[in-house]
Amino acid sequence: MPRIRLPLISVLALSLFMVLPATTTPAADAAKVPPPSGTYELDPNHASITFKINHLGFSRYTGRFDKMEATLNLNSADPAQSGLDVTIYPNSIDTNNVKLEEELRGDKWFDVIKYPRATFQSTKIERTGPATARVEGDFTLMGVTHPIILSVAMIGDGKHPMNGKETIGFSATGLIHRSDYNLMNLLPMVGDDVLLEIEAEFEKTAE
Repeated sequence: MPRIRLPLISVLALSLFMVLPATTTPAADAAKVPPPSGTYELDPNHASITFKINHLGFSRYTGRFDKMEATLNLNSADPAQSGLDVTIYPNSIDTNNVKLEEELRGDKWFDVIKYPRATFQSTKIERTGPATARVEGDFTLMGVTHPIILSVAMIGDGKHPMNGKETIGFSATGLIHRSDYNLMNLLPMVGDDVLLEIEAEFEKTAE
């Protein structure tokens, strides 16, 4: 079955690139300054990593990971110098099927006792448009590391209306092959390609 990629990770790593008008401020104009540089932490209550995988040729089976952490070190002056670190906890897998979740946590799949964490660390950020970026990084799952690519879009930035914190939000997508991480069960009936869809909000930490 699938493994994530983070790509919360990252969902994540576009903030390091964007200088868009804030969607949180109604009359923002194109001259708005970039988000302030600094360290941003993922708001876990407003983040998700969803995976989709071909199931017997009939559908895209969908699940998610419910527990993750991420830190974004944003350099607004030189976004390429920004960095994103993500940790995902496979034990939090959620498929809306308790029996399947127990199976996936076992040693024939994610083996969460031996491998309690999956990680993503960005290695390169390339701006591809006024609100988009390509984020490359190393994704480690079950002790195996491979490079992955996330296509990231910034949704908005600005002062959070509820808590006043500087906030940045992103959507991201990526594709991984589960066989790269030795997740070989039920191939090819259950697909090798795993589509990742990430949504994430980051809040700036106090200096």
